[in-house]
Amino acid sequence: MSRWSSALPWSFAIAAAVLAAGCEAPARGAANDAGAPMFVADVYRKCEASVVTLGFARKDPADPKTTHTERGTGVIIHEAGYILTNAHILRHGGDSAAGVEGRDYPCRIVAVDEMRDLAILKVSVGRPLTAIPLGRSRDLVVGEPIVTIGNPFGVGLSVTTGVVAALHRSTNSDYTNFSDMIQTNTAINPGSSGGPLLTARGEMVGINTTSKTGANDFGYAIPVDRIREALPEILEPEGRLGLVLGLRVAGDGPACVTEVANGSPAEAAGVCAGDYVVGVGGAAVAGGIDYSFALMKCRAGEPLPLRLLRAGKTVDVAVTPAAIPPREPDNPKNLAPGLVREYYEGTWNRLPDFATLKPKATQKAETFDLGPYRGKSNFALRLTGYLHVPADGVWAFYLKSNDGSRLWIGDRLVVDSDGTHPLAEKHGFLPLAAGKHAIRVECFVRKKTEEFVVSWEGPKVKKQAIPATALFTAAPK
Repeated sequence: MSRWSSALPWSFAIAAAVLAAGCEAPARGAANDAGAPMFVADVYRKCEASVVTLGFARKDPADPKTTHTERGTGVIIHEAGYILTNAHILRHGGDSAAGVEGRDYPCRIVAVDEMRDLAILKVSVGRPLTAIPLGRSRDLVVGEPIVTIGNPFGVGLSVTTGVVAALHRSTNSDYTNFSDMIQTNTAINPGSSGGPLLTARGEMVGINTTSKTGANDFGYAIPVDRIREALPEILEPEGRLGLVLGLRVAGDGPACVTEVANGSPAEAAGVCAGDYVVGVGGAAVAGGIDYSFALMKCRAGEPLPLRLLRAGKTVDVAVTPAAIPPREPDNPKNLAPGLVREYYEGTWNRLPDFATLKPKATQKAETFDLGPYRGKSNFALRLTGYLHVPADGVWAFYLKSNDGSRLWIGDRLVVDSDGTHPLAEKHGFLPLAAGKHAIRVECFVRKKTEEFVVSWEGPKVKKQAIPATALFTAAPK
């Protein structure tokens, strides 16, 4: 027997059949002849405060006096004001605002994962917000009734109903490829992206993301179980803040400590593998997602109270995060703009040992790109030079590539996306002192590709491809 049919009254299934058949629903509080309650209104009332409208206002490059606004939807994923939405609604940039319970507030982008089409925003309203209840997408069954809430065409929160039409579907869009998606027969219109897919119990089991072009009532949602697994990696609070606690916590389900690093602040505080984190800084933690968001308040040198559950007993400890010291710049003399690009021919499944190879060609490059080798197959590149970092702080680096790639700052591997894989973007963080740092990027290509982008983000620098003005190499003698 399915989860929802066994956990809910039999009358809910009758209500679902009425909705799926397109029959007119009775008024709120009423029942049809079979006595089926109208649960849709109850689901909306339960979740309305957790769904936000989003707007991204940007200037028209052709006419700076004209402003365009991209519309979308988001869900409050944590009471501190963190919002989950789709990455693709951010792709045009612009100043962002979130409509929370009928009032607009400015919000900022915290983290973006374009390949998973997920993004985290942050809004501050001066009080705790209502987080969306999370369900389990692995328990869904085809035919199960579902409810969606979105902001179609920017008109405001709207509700649609339907059923789960299929599971484990794959589809493509103009921004990424999707696999293992939930297919529904609910209407997903522009502006509905990022809204919740909800069960009859008002639990979110997916994020509505895209629809099939040219089809009616043919929508797709990212399963919530994939979101649970991805969010701690996307957020990566310790790296983002430039500090170390030294414990790894499972992101999917209860916040179970899976690893404690030797010599780490967590080990010194008495944290053990197998502990469950049930509180951080005085706030309750229900799972790994809560734990990741709670860490965003950490500061190096300030004790962080953790409440642990160990063998059925509560244990209180305090972990003092250690700051990762910033890398000092190399600051070599006699530099010129640009990079050195080395080209190698061959077929690899992983990045080769370049020290054992002789390049087929060496030339100057203005920035990180494939240069004259774009569109070719079976080759590798190594690009080296110096990166000018304008300010002290934690810097994020991103690699987007069809096949394997890696990025080093000096001798520190910051981003590792090695191996053969579909188009993917990986990221890493490193605290850097202002100045010029040695940088090296390597990649290999098995089949023709048009995607290879090296981006960065840091203090007062929004995420963008590393510009040519920040790159230098040794000046010719």
